[in-house]
Amino acid sequence: MLYNKHMFSDPKKNVEEFGFIPGQTVVDLGSGAGHYSFALSKILGANGHIYCVDIKPEVLVKLKNQSEREGSSNLEVICGDVSKLNGTKLRDELADGVILSNILSLISEKATAILEIKRITKSGGRVCVVEWSDRIKQDPLKDMFIKAGFSFQKTFNAGDNHYGLIFKK
Repeated sequence: MLYNKHMFSDPKKNVEEFGFIPGQTVVDLGSGAGHYSFALSKILGANGHIYCVDIKPEVLVKLKNQSEREGSSNLEVICGDVSKLNGTKLRDELADGVILSNILSLISEKATAILEIKRITKSGGRVCVVEWSDRIKQDPLKDMFIKAGFSFQKTFNAGDNHYGLIFKK
């Protein structure tokens, strides 16, 4: 898939920035068509696992069909809602990492979403956020994660009109 560098961030480049390694379990919240999920699938390998969580069942059907066509056997789709506690339907402290790309700006209950992210992330796990720089400012978002008990790790360039943040639980 080609990306217009002036409009979108590059999932493949951003996933490399996250530093996930083979065998880990990662949750892609708001997975949509799975651009991050497929990039992660290659990095995590056959022993890794990606939970693709989205609120729209129709996009998950497409993602599942594409994963079967491509032989990405380490992807699992879940219809869930990160803006509600237990809304992802995942167990506590399941994930070595969580990715959210361009979804926090769409969620009105950001504090609840961050608590759900905290619940599903293992101690020492990382949360990687990519957001539109004109939709949600970095500093207030950073403060919300820190207030919820995460430690800020770094900012990275996530492409034009985007920023990337990495937190640790």
